[in-house]
Amino acid sequence: MMFPPRRIALAFLGACTLLAGCASPPLRLYTLGMPGDRDIQQPHLSARLTTIEVSRAVLPDYLDSQDMITRQGEEVIRSPRSRWATRLSLGITDLVTNEIASSHPNELITDQPLADAANMRVQINVSRFDVNVDGQAILDANWAVIPRDPKKPLIRNRAHLTATGSVSTDADTASLMRKLVIQLADQVNLSIPSAQ
Repeated sequence: MMFPPRRIALAFLGACTLLAGCASPPLRLYTLGMPGDRDIQQPHLSARLTTIEVSRAVLPDYLDSQDMITRQGEEVIRSPRSRWATRLSLGITDLVTNEIASSHPNELITDQPLADAANMRVQINVSRFDVNVDGQAILDANWAVIPRDPKKPLIRNRAHLTATGSVSTDADTASLMRKLVIQLADQVNLSIPSAQ
């Protein structure tokens, strides 16, 4: 039995309308970085500037993804409607690099490859970064500031950071996590020796 083209078109249009009604809300993407309209000092770099390379942060496997997660006891809950715009390790590295760079306008602080060896390298290891459903957040990390000159001392330190805040939306969770990463960047920055 053949159906008239008009009936086929109406059935197709009805199916499309039905599927559109079942579509999930749009996916929201978040970054740890600050908005682009933030005032940033113009760097004053010289040919003899100190360079500091921030290596990609190391995180536990279950955290280093684009999933936004919270914790309820032993259960890790993934947000069904939001993701990080990039892997969490890259977001943390980017934010820490930018925060340190804002405190060192006359030095080159980067997480990008350099043409030559940096004067110092910063390696951050995050062992715990949990935000629970009650709004309690914990970040445990250790880091090393590694000089290029083997005669200079290796600097090691660690921090246990906590914060509280709302986690009623994914934007709130992202904001709370950003707050902790900025605290981490401040602690790392205190470990970096001043340029000689």
